[in-house]
Parts: sequence; C-alpha cells; structure tokens
Amino acid sequence: MRSFYFLLFSIISCVVSAQNLVLNPSFEQLKPGGLVVACQFMQYSAQFPQNADVWTSSEGMTPDLLHAAGNCAWLPQAHSGEYCAGIIHYLPGDDIGQKDDYHEWIRGQLRAPLKPGRKYRVECWVREDSTIIREHLSQVYSPKSPVAPVRAGNLGFFFSVAGGIPSGKPQVNFADPIVTNGDWVRLTATFVPDQPFQFVYVGNFFEDRLTANSLTAERHKEIDRKNADAKFPFDRIKRAGYLCIDDISVVPEPEPEAATRTLEEQLLKDRKFTFNAGVLFDFGKADLRPEASPALDSLVAFLKKHPAARLGISGHTDDVGSDEYNLDLSGRRAKAVYNYLLNAAIPPEQIEWKAFGESRPVADNTTEEGRQKNRRVECVLLKFR
Repeated sequence: MRSFYFLLFSIISCVVSAQNLVLNPSFEQLKPGGLVVACQFMQYSAQFPQNADVWTSSEGMTPDLLHAAGNCAWLPQAHSGEYCAGIIHYLPGDDIGQKDDYHEWIRGQLRAPLKPGRKYRVECWVREDSTIIREHLSQVYSPKSPVAPVRAGNLGFFFSVAGGIPSGKPQVNFADPIVTNGDWVRLTATFVPDQPFQFVYVGNFFEDRLTANSLTAERHKEIDRKNADAKFPFDRIKRAGYLCIDDISVVPEPEPEAATRTLEEQLLKDRKFTFNAGVLFDFGKADLRPEASPALDSLVAFLKKHPAARLGISGHTDDVGSDEYNLDLSGRRAKAVYNYLLNAAIPPEQIEWKAFGESRPVADNTTEEGRQKNRRVECVLLKFR
C-alpha cells in the first residue's frame, strides 16, 4: 500500500511539473561543470548564469544561486531540493553612493510561448530573514558597515517576447511588503497575457521610493539625516531587503465553462460576447493582431447567419492613463472591430460601435487581474428577431 501511494504521488508530481511552463523552476539543474558551495553568496555577476541552467541576469548584478545546508544558519533548507535563488530587491542608491537604486533580477525561459487571452497562474515561494541581508552585506562591505534590514514589496514578474533588459511595469506584481519571518511562503496571482511571451524576469522593477516597506517614515528620515553626515558610503546605513526565491511556476488556468460555448451560443443566451483586449490587440495599441482573425470570423459568420440581428460593439479600458487617452483607445479598438466586419461584407446598418473608455469597469481596477478583465471589447446583441 505504501508503494502504491508513493507511485500515485510521483504521477501527480509529474503531471504538475508537465503543466509548469517555467524551465528549471526550482534551480536544481546546474550547467555542466557548475559548482555551488553551500552557504555562500555569489561574488561576481558571471557566477549566477555560469551555474544556473537556463537562468541568467544582467552585467553588474550579482544574484545568488544558493545551496542550502543544515549547518547554514541563514539558509538551512530550500523550499524544495537543494538550491534556490536569492536577490536584493530593495537598496536605495543614496545608501551606497550610487545614483540608482540597486536591485537584482533574474531571467528565466518558458518551454512554450504564452497564448494571448489565456489565463495563467503565476506562483513562487519566497523567504525573507533579516539575518540573510546582514550576512550578505557584511561580506560585500564588512561586519562593521551598518545595515537596516527592510521587508519590502514590489516583487514583480515581467514577461517578455524576447530577451534583453526589461523595460516597463511587470504584468504581475506583489506590491505589499513581503513578510515571512524565516519561513517559506507562497505568492500566487493570475494574469492574461496580451502577447506570446516566452521569457520571465523576477525582481523589483520600481524605484525604492515607490516601494512599500516595513520602515516608518520617521525611521527613513532618521537614516537620511545620519547618512547625510557620513563621509563615505561605507559608513552609511544600508536599508536593504533580500528575498530567497524557489519553485517558480507559470501554469495555464482551466478554461472557464463559458469558453466551451461557441460565440453564437453565448450571444443567443447572454445577448453578449466579450473579447479580452489581449486576444485582439497588443498592449496600448488598436491595430488588430493577426491572431484575432479566427475569433472575429466567428462573429462574421454569426451576423451572416442572422441578417436581422443588430450588434453593438463597445470598447472598454482599465483606469490606467488619463480619461481622454482611455476613451480614445477604446474607441479606436471598437472601430477596428467594426471595420473588420465591414470589410467582411457585413452591412453597416447591422452594426454600430461606441467608446466607453474606463467608465464601465466589470472588475476591480486595483488588481492586475481586474484591470485585465476591464480591457475588453464587448459585442452586445441589440436586436434579434
């Protein structure tokens, strides 16, 4: 019986791993010749990509591939296996005598491009402990260099079609300060891509002044005053946050029941069909993607099959950006669908379009998942005999 349960667990684990699109998600695969000494940080920027298979970073950054060990006080074990990644994700530039904040990110690769319009669940396990950042900076500077450990937020997942330096806001972001008290804690969120992303970056992609953290405003002011009097960066108090990261996953969510119904079935039953904007358009644009044709052709087929039907096409956005910009973008997107139908020989008297901008949200704009739902084009059945 014990063997049976072990076999069942192994089968389930393999199925879950097969669904995860992240290559080397728990950092257990090292490159040929890779060697990671237990309980040590990476000293040079080349060490992380030289040791971690698939994963890389940027020149000038020294993210860590960490080997856990029972005799390592600050990292006795990874979440799974022997290895995990580690990054500094909060360290103001002023504290170390630099112009820019010092943040590290790591870049991984997906085994297949994400499908625009499909919902995915993003997860990872994280661990923070003030002992880690103290130990890390004592090796970079010295044990005498003062450190103020920070629990910070803005751990982001930035998805890209091609590799390179990430630019812009992450599609998934955990904004609140991450507090684990030395334990491993799971972070999870869902998002709908608007492009066939194949790379994922993990790090803090915001300035520290925009990053929520555990220090009070009074404590920040106190540190600023003391740092202003310090003659050398070595003597400045370093407000720093460090995260261990393990078991990163990007898994497609099960298709909702409504997705199994055809466009015609939804229009006839609900008198409405909604296109996620990511299916039809690239982010911030109103030119129809080539991949939009099959979905729009189903709409063409419906209107030709029911010539007495009259359809309203409405464009909607989230609340990011000005009212004027969002109204214009929603209008251009609705007009693009309208023109596609006209070009497919749908009579103009059978269709009309309208822009609503951000005025009619269907979800909470304070979350990325909600904003994705609000970026949409709705087709409403105005008349049907």
